[in-house]
Amino acid sequence: MKEYIIPIPMYNGTLHLVDCKDTKHALIEIKGGDYNDEGDNTEACLFWNHEKNSANWWLCIDLEDSKMGVLVHELFHATHRILEYFGVEFTSKNHEPFAYLMEYLYNECVKIKLEK
Repeated sequence: MKEYIIPIPMYNGTLHLVDCKDTKHALIEIKGGDYNDEGDNTEACLFWNHEKNSANWWLCIDLEDSKMGVLVHELFHATHRILEYFGVEFTSKNHEPFAYLMEYLYNECVKIKLEK
């Protein structure tokens, strides 16, 4: 398991990209044993530590074996959760912040994947 930090400067937050083979084990390790089945039998998962009430999210995924579609799927969730946290609504007149953030996160994840 290796953790990469992706800063989100435009929203003063952080996405922790956790490269792992076992999402359940990664969640237990990250959350300090506070595990509630959210990572069972999943190829990837996203979570936010609600107790800390901070702008930090964790994306657990196997960067080597997961398909790019799974990464994009989880980054969609990350984009939605991050902007929701900051009060940005997805509407027909306000979708560019979502597109820009998702593109940024995707590009950062691909850089990490290619550097492995």
